[in-house]
This record gives sequence, structure tokens and C-alpha cells, in this order.
Amino acid sequence: MSLNQGKYKPSICAIDEVDDRSLKNDDLQKQQIEGSETAPLTTNQQKLHIEPSNRTGKDVESQIDDNIGGNGNSKTDVLTADADNAPANGFRAFLLPGRLSLDALMQLSRKRRILYITTVCFCALLLVIIVMLIAFWPDVPFYFRAELCLEKECVQTSQQLLLWANISKNPCHDTYEWACGNFEREYAENDYYVIKRGEWNYKTYNEYEELNELNRFISMLPSSGASYTVESMISSLYRSCREIDTLDKSQSDLLLKKAIKSVEGWQAFRDSIRLQNWEYKKALVHLQAIYGIFPYYKVSVENRFNKPHEYIITLDEGEIGLPDRYFYSIDSNDPIVRGYKLLLRDFAINIGIVSREADLFADEIFHYEKRIVTHIDSVKQSDESKVNEIKTLAEMKTIAPSLPIMESLQAIFRHTKISDETEILVRDVNVFRELSTVVSTSDKKPINNFIIWSLARHLLPHLSREYRNLMENFDHAIYGHTSTYPRWMVCSQIVRDWLPFAVDALQQQQNSERSKSKRYATQDYKNDNGKGAQEPSKAQGNDAFLRLMYYSLQNQLKDSVNQANWIDKRVKSYIIDKLTTMRLQIGIPEEALSDKAYIKDYYNDLLLNNLYFVEHLESIWSFRKARMEAKLNSMGIVDTIVSEMYTHYVPQPIRYSNILNMLIISRGVAASKYYDYRYPIPVNFARLGADILEVLIDSIYTFVEQYKAEHTILTNESLAAQFDLPNVDVKCILGEAASHASDLDELSTHALRSFHYTLSAAKIAARAQTTFIEAIDTGSPIAGASIDQAMTYENLRLTHRHRMPGLRSFNENELFTLAYMQKHCSTLIADRYYAPIKPHVEQQLAEEYLFTATWQHIQFLPRSISCSTPETPCSNIL
Repeated sequence: MSLNQGKYKPSICAIDEVDDRSLKNDDLQKQQIEGSETAPLTTNQQKLHIEPSNRTGKDVESQIDDNIGGNGNSKTDVLTADADNAPANGFRAFLLPGRLSLDALMQLSRKRRILYITTVCFCALLLVIIVMLIAFWPDVPFYFRAELCLEKECVQTSQQLLLWANISKNPCHDTYEWACGNFEREYAENDYYVIKRGEWNYKTYNEYEELNELNRFISMLPSSGASYTVESMISSLYRSCREIDTLDKSQSDLLLKKAIKSVEGWQAFRDSIRLQNWEYKKALVHLQAIYGIFPYYKVSVENRFNKPHEYIITLDEGEIGLPDRYFYSIDSNDPIVRGYKLLLRDFAINIGIVSREADLFADEIFHYEKRIVTHIDSVKQSDESKVNEIKTLAEMKTIAPSLPIMESLQAIFRHTKISDETEILVRDVNVFRELSTVVSTSDKKPINNFIIWSLARHLLPHLSREYRNLMENFDHAIYGHTSTYPRWMVCSQIVRDWLPFAVDALQQQQNSERSKSKRYATQDYKNDNGKGAQEPSKAQGNDAFLRLMYYSLQNQLKDSVNQANWIDKRVKSYIIDKLTTMRLQIGIPEEALSDKAYIKDYYNDLLLNNLYFVEHLESIWSFRKARMEAKLNSMGIVDTIVSEMYTHYVPQPIRYSNILNMLIISRGVAASKYYDYRYPIPVNFARLGADILEVLIDSIYTFVEQYKAEHTILTNESLAAQFDLPNVDVKCILGEAASHASDLDELSTHALRSFHYTLSAAKIAARAQTTFIEAIDTGSPIAGASIDQAMTYENLRLTHRHRMPGLRSFNENELFTLAYMQKHCSTLIADRYYAPIKPHVEQQLAEEYLFTATWQHIQFLPRSISCSTPETPCSNIL
């Protein structure tokens, strides 16, 4: 033992063998042969207990040699070295570990051997399961990976979405309840309850918020000043509008009769001049030049379709009393027709006409307007229409000799030379030929009644309560019985529509000053790269994100146009070129805002010192004429942008400029709660992104007309029709309710196109937001956006993906679907079913039709929330 100390460690069994050598017997030897656990170890077994950590290679060899030399059975040992059998011994040495393991396994008892094998199999099976789980483990859901956003904008977005939604409903079976389940309840609790006409929807909700904010903004402006400032002008107009209730009926009668006298009188008055001496041309020219009222034909300044797309005087069909030509073809007992005749009759009675003559006046006006509409429809339904043609005034004298077109233009554009050689754009030449025929074959009495009624219809909403009630009763016939608008809302809307540039300029200046003060107070923050960067203000962030979103939408629209096989290849290439070169303008140019005198000079020709509010109509039209005439002269880029934004009758927050090939977005959109760059990306794409696309898709129709004009295709009617973009079938709008297609009979072209815009915009916006998010994840640039996108993504915090409070299980696609479907939430306000009437009144489909149509025909929406995708029978959708 002393010689081998430190070289090997004998087992307990070996020690027992030495100490109890005298007690061995046959049974003990039998146990040793069978490999019992209590049997002493053999010499070879003792070698397996050598401690490897305490012995060197030479020690092992010496021990092996000692064992060989001290054992008489060494010739049969597996380690015997023989020169003749060296290869076989080498192979045995290689298999030695496996043999020893197998010998050790076989030396175990049967019970332990089974336990050992079972353990090994279990471990192998467990390893296979782990490998399979790693290979087929599903993606971790977004709401497990992303952090919860608790910033103000995130909470505000969730509040906006959850305020109307009922996410406890099944989105596949109860889609409307899921998206708009609480919309009607929220409307009932709103201050706007039973005020808005027709239906309460997403647009009217935003309109109410806008007017409410504008009313607050006006109340903070100075009411008076030492000089005639823009602020005092807005306050004066608003205050004059609020004081309209002080006007009594006798004063309104005098104002009405004064206006009627300016057009040489009305034959219904006994003290009026005789009709034989009354000249309708002189009265018509006066009505157009002084009040901006256009019976028979309308004058405006629009863009040419051919290059260089400069401004040109444009003639279109005039105004009528009912909202749409459709109502003149329906049953005479329809509530709208009866309401219109009642309006005509009550107006005549209120101004002093006896009841029997008032009834006669109402019937004559209705049938005369119906005659005009019938002639126009007969031309539009024929295949010989000549649209958007350039004509000289000399040619128009031949086409429409009964219409004083030249006299009207000379009276409206007093500072512009108007002659026979002056070119004008005529929307439909044959319509003017028919209008001239109607006038030439009409007696002076219906012409006189029609001109007087056109004048009175525009004055009634701004007179005393007795006359305003007449218009409200007619509104009830169209929209259903609702409450009266509060006066603050009416006046806020008038200020917005009459002075849009002044309102936007002051608000933009105020927001700019607020952003500067906030930026000075904001400290630099560190981004993920450790570099210092200044947090952008809301205006800066909104502009930067808006540009990225615009170019992403533009690229996706070009791709959709390129894939549309129903568009002619030549027109398709022209459209893509126009979209590629289109520019973006956000808000009023800074050159105009930085010049303090620019806004004041812009309104230099506007005087609002009238005693009665109704007299402001003349002042506003005089100012609009001056701005409209300025477009006929050369203007700088800043003046052109301002003109494109604010010289139209109805201000639009998003507008396409043909002369500039530019998309112009009002700053008011970015300043509202409707949009914020810190909102989730899908929400911004579903809201503002879809709105931008609707305007861009509308511009495609303009591009088609430009292509036809530049290639002289307009002169060939059959050839021009081949390049027109097809409309959408009415049955496609109603989907499963196609049996009710009669509700939408005789839809106007504009109403059908608006439906096409909506569906195409929804589909393209969904694709664009997906590619936009992929670009952010990969750090790829947005084609066309000439900015440092990698830095912009980080500065705008677009790379920070968060869960939304209350909507933490919603991913990007689900958020887009919920935000977009809520744009079509609606509820009826009045006591009549307004949906079939809305396309003829507002030239837009009812939201309930749009909700159903978008869900059925935009497969991305149901697919995003794992619903079955229905068939898409609608064709010609981008």
C-alpha cells in the first residue's frame, strides 16, 4: 500500500478483500464471479478506480505494467501487447471505452439497468421536443413584445377609439357594433344632439370640434383696434352675425324690396314697372355682378386642361332651387317637393303677395326650373355632348345668343379686357345651346319670377327670424325635423367660409409662436445612439411625418395605377408621370406669414362697414370678384398657392392645384385632434392618409382630361370615350342589399366617383401603411422624400413601437381597421330615412352604405382581424 500511495484509490470492496481474506468461501467466490455489488473487485476492476486527477501518464503505464507482471493471467488480458497482432490490438483499444461502458451496464442489476435505459430514452425524447419547439415556435405577439405607451398622445388616441367602439363584440359577425357600438350613445350626450342635419357621422363630429375651437379662438381676438386690422375684421363680422336677431320683419321687408328694385322690380308687385319694359339681360347681369348669384349659367375662373394649365374664365350650368336635378323627376307629392313649394308660397305671402297669387307663383317657379332641368338632362344623356371645350366669346354669341355672356363677364371682370376674341372654357357646349333655347322661348313673367326667386333664396338665411324660419322648415323637409342651429355655430361657420385665409393665417401664426416658445424651453434629449438631438415641436413633427406619409401614399398609388389593367397604357404612363412630379405644400407659405403686411394687403379691398348683416353679401362678393380676377393676371408662386387654397366657394383642407401640380394641405388639419405625428402610424394612415388619397385619386380624373386635351382627343367624341375612367355599378355599392338599388337610382357622376375614391383610398392606404412600417423596421428610405429618413425615423420616434392603453392586444393592422371603420360610423338624427336622399343632396353616399361596401370589398380589413373575406364584385377599384 505504501508503494502505490497517491497512484490509485482502492474501493471499499478492495479494502474489505484485504481485511477479510480469511473469511472467503465458495459462496463469496460465486458472488464475485457473478459481479455482485458486495463482491471484492478483481485486479482489472481495481484499475478502473484509479484517480485520474492525481496520476500522470507514466504512472498509469507503470501501474499497468505492475498489474501485468504480478498477475498470472496476463496472457489472456485485453491489454497484452503482441507485435504480430498490433492492428487488431489498436482497433480494440479504440473500442475500449464502449466495451467498458457496456460491461459496466451489464454488471448492473436488471432493475437498475432498465432504470438507466429509461432515463437515457427520456432525455433523448426531451431533447427532440426542445428542438421541435425551437424550430416551430410561433412569433411572439406584438402585445407581448412591445412596451405599453402611457404618453399623452397614446392615451388620447385610445380614448378616441374606445369612445365609440365596443371591442367586446365579435368583429366578424357584429362588425358595426364592434367599431361603432357606442357611437350613437356618445352622440346623444354631445352638445350637437339633434342639431346636425341628416346624419351624425365622423365628418360632422370633426366639423363640430373645428367650429367649437374656432368660436373659442374668435372670442380671444381683440374686438376693436386703433387701425383696421385682420383681427378686428374677424371680430366685427362675427359680432354682426350674432346681432342678426335684432333685425325685425319690417326691416327685412325693406331690405328685400331694395334688392328686388335693383334688378328692375318684380312683376308681382302692383307698383312695379310693366314687363314690356323689363329687360331680363340687364337684370341677370346685375344679379351676377353685384351679388354673385348665377341663374342659368355660372361664371368662375379655373385651370385649362392643356399646357401650361393657366387660369381661364369658365362657364358652367347655373343654380336651381332644389339641391339636385333628381328631385324634379320624382313624384309631386314627395315631402321634399311639397316642402319646396311651401317655401316658395310662404316667401311670397311674407313679402306681401296674396295667397292665391302666392300659390300660382310657387307652381310657376317649380315647373320653370323643371323645364330647365329637363332640357339639360336631355343633352347630358345624349352621345353628342361636347365637354371642356375652349370657345371664344364670338362663338358663344352664335351658340347661345339669348344669354348675355359677354355682358356678364365685362361686369364681373371690370379691370380685364373682355372682347370677342377672349377665350373661355365651356363645360358643356350643348348645355348652353339648350339654355339659350329655354330663355328665348320663355315669357318674361317666368324669367322675372326665376331671377327674383334666385335673389331672395340667397338673402333669406340672413334676414329676420320670420324669413329664416322658412328656410329651416324647408331643411326639415329634406333632412327631417331637427333642432335649430345655435347662433354661435352659424356665425363661426360664416367666418370660416367668408374669411378662410385670415382665420388660417392667424391660427398658424399663433401656433408658430407657441411652438417657438416651447422649443426654447425644451432641453436636448439623447437618442439610442447617444447623440444629442432636439425634440421637434408639434408643427415640425407633423410636417415631417406628413411628408413621409405623403410620399409613401404617392408611391403606393402609382403602383396601383400601374397594376390597373382597365386604364389605357398611354393614359397610365401619363398619370404616373404627373404623380411623380407632384409637389407637396403644407399650410400657408412662410413668406406670406413672415410678412406682416401681406395679410392686411390681401384684405385691402374688403370693407365690412355695412349697417345690416345681409348687406355683407355684396361686400364679400366684391372681394371675391377681385381675387378671382387677379388669377387672370400673372402671379408669383406664393400668391398662386394662397389663391389655390382660398378663392373657392367651399374651403377644403386638402386640395389639388392643377396649375402648380401640387397637393396643398391646410395647417388646420395638423392642428386639430384628427391628426398628430405621435399618434400610432396606422391611425394616421387610416384617417388623414385615406383623405389625402381621395384627393389624389380625384386628381387622376383631371389627368385624364389633360391627356385628352393635350393630344387633341377631345374633338373626337368616340375616341375620347375610350380614355374615360369607368364608373362603379350601383349594385356593387349595396352589396348584399342589391335588391334596394332603386334607392340610388339616377346617382350623379360626382356621387359615383366619390364612392370610387373611398374604396380605392381605403385599399391603397392599407397597403401604404404596411410598406411604411416595413421601411421603418429596415431603415429603408421612402422614395421621393428628400430628407434624412434614418434620422427622421428616430427623431419622430417612429422606431419606438408601443402598445396602446386599452387596446394592447391590437397590432398595427387591427388598429388600422378599427380607426378606418370608425370613419363610417353614423346615426340618423331626424325622423326620416336620410340614406337614400344624401347622394342627391350632398353628392356623397350615406355612411351606412360606405361602411358595408368597404368591409365587403376591401379584403385587407376583415383579413386583418382573422375574419372570412367575402367576394369582391366591385370592379375598377384601384
